[in-house]
Amino acid sequence: MNASARIFGMLVWLGGLMVAGSIILALTAARVGEHRSSTYGNAYSLFQKGWGGEIGIVPPEFSLQHNYTEPQFNKDAGKYEDIAKSDRYKLVPQSIHIDSDVVFSERIWGLLAFNAYEVHNTETYIIINTTDYEGELQVKVTKPENANIINDFTISIPSEKDLVVRPVMDSSMVLLPELAKGKKVEVVIKYSTKGMDIYKYNLSAYQNNVIQGLDANLRINTQDYAIYREGIPHTENFKADGSAELKFSVKDFSTTQDLGVAFLTKQMYLDQVQNLMRYSPVSLILLMIVVFFFSQIYAVQFNPFHYLFLGAIDVFYYLFVAYLIRYFGIIPTFGISIALTAAMFFLYCPNVFGKWFAMRVVGVYLFLLTVVFSLIFLMPVFQGLLFVVLVFVIFMSIMIFVSRSDISRWQIITGGEKEA
Repeated sequence: MNASARIFGMLVWLGGLMVAGSIILALTAARVGEHRSSTYGNAYSLFQKGWGGEIGIVPPEFSLQHNYTEPQFNKDAGKYEDIAKSDRYKLVPQSIHIDSDVVFSERIWGLLAFNAYEVHNTETYIIINTTDYEGELQVKVTKPENANIINDFTISIPSEKDLVVRPVMDSSMVLLPELAKGKKVEVVIKYSTKGMDIYKYNLSAYQNNVIQGLDANLRINTQDYAIYREGIPHTENFKADGSAELKFSVKDFSTTQDLGVAFLTKQMYLDQVQNLMRYSPVSLILLMIVVFFFSQIYAVQFNPFHYLFLGAIDVFYYLFVAYLIRYFGIIPTFGISIALTAAMFFLYCPNVFGKWFAMRVVGVYLFLLTVVFSLIFLMPVFQGLLFVVLVFVIFMSIMIFVSRSDISRWQIITGGEKEA
């Protein structure tokens, strides 16, 4: 077989392995996310249906209903009669105070962990009758988004001898039979609920209005959280017992932002691992290229069939990461994946390539293209830059050694390679 045929055959063989491995990795990448996995996604959905999902508090709607009579001529009776009419006016809170106790408690279901929490909420609204009329003060409350259970739900007006009302969801009800023009009243709403991943107050409901003041105080029993949206001014106080106090304060504002916290540790890593899996075929392709060139440079003799198992080591590393991340934390996931692929490497590569080539070339580049490659995608910033730098370093190392090698003496050219 001449050199051209050998080169073409090797390209077809390596290309086939790269394509097959890339297809496996691409299919795995599509199943990493919580809703893309037939196993994790189903468990996530079942747990969410029982516990609750990403909670979004819907602010109550206050209104003034002005009831009055208006004389109207009755043709049949031949006289004027008083007809009852009513007009409804929307009342925007002058100020809002939110006081929340958020109790994070990660729930374990089998080997799966979910970012579950309970929240005990107290909302205080200052309402002023800014209309030119007096009338009924009414409120419409809506069940929080994705909440499955709400308990201890009460509405009270402290100034009215602690009047307590238990509302009907999604329908207007009367709080006060009469609210005089210009009168101010304080309305307190209390309730508890459960959710997962995100707890937020849908402040964006007031984006078309200007609220004079907002104060929110969130007490959280963990410091492992993230601000849901960074736009609203806030301060954080981390305490020695591991809890935190998060305070929001803003005056005379209109916003499209919502405020709250997110417990996204597991979901964040799922997203990062999914991103890693999208680029993992690059790791496989580079590993195949590196081993091919260096095997020619150092005249290492082995059967091309061994590329199949070398590629399998790389593929299995990413498969381990993709599936273990659903059940373990990020550190145990990578620890187990590295240990398993290291066992595959030591049991196979030294016997095929020889100890020197296995440890000095294959092992080094396998480490760069699995462990270091993975760490890049866990970085919060500079992922693209570090990825380019890693690929640049690998190509530069190949170029340096190829430039110092006599290509005419490569085994694929001379046909001198022997089966291992």
